[in-house]
Amino acid sequence: MRLLYAVKNHKGAAMLTGEVDSGKTTISKVLKDSLSADQYSVKTLINPALNPLDLIRAILFCLGESSDSDSKFTLLSRLQDRLASNAEHGKNTILIIDEAHLIPGRTSLEELRMLLNMQSENRFLITLIVVGQPLLQENITALQPLKERIAVKYHLKPLDLRDTVRYILFRLKSAGADRGVFTKEAVSPLFEYTGGVPLRINNLCDRSLLVGLLRKARGINSAIVNEAIEDLQ
Repeated sequence: MRLLYAVKNHKGAAMLTGEVDSGKTTISKVLKDSLSADQYSVKTLINPALNPLDLIRAILFCLGESSDSDSKFTLLSRLQDRLASNAEHGKNTILIIDEAHLIPGRTSLEELRMLLNMQSENRFLITLIVVGQPLLQENITALQPLKERIAVKYHLKPLDLRDTVRYILFRLKSAGADRGVFTKEAVSPLFEYTGGVPLRINNLCDRSLLVGLLRKARGINSAIVNEAIEDLQ
């Protein structure tokens, strides 16, 4: 909802951070799916570990523009024209930069800030959503002009015990299960091992279901979960 707020209210830039496997990329995909293709042109840059010039080229490529020039002026002019064209046709341009903590040095981050200078009638022509691990917060904090441009910030924390249970039940229901499958006693070792990190929950539940299948169990109890943990280790 915070990211949607930033996009729909033309806030310029938003930042989503979280530890590895916390669900950042999943939320980025949900954001993209939540935006109408008629109103929004949403593109994702997944490998931003680039120098300033190559970063601009990569952004142009994402937007479907030619990036075959060595002239920064030419590349930025093409980018400005594309963003302006999208706006004229009633489309808001959204660029999601995944793994943004990998952007090397201040100069490449500074290029992102300069993109926010591309405006029309006091409105940003592009909305940047930077997504990455906690290092991203440090990198942006060190660049005050960019930090001040980021209107919305959110840090994803691991799920607590209650939400871990809700998450497992939701995934089971989505897969077609008509009962809980995991016993109440199974949740404790599962939560302790995964720490509430969604991808770890997925992996351990998947392995537990496999062990349960091999044991021809009717449900997944703590003994099966502990055996699955040993398998994963």
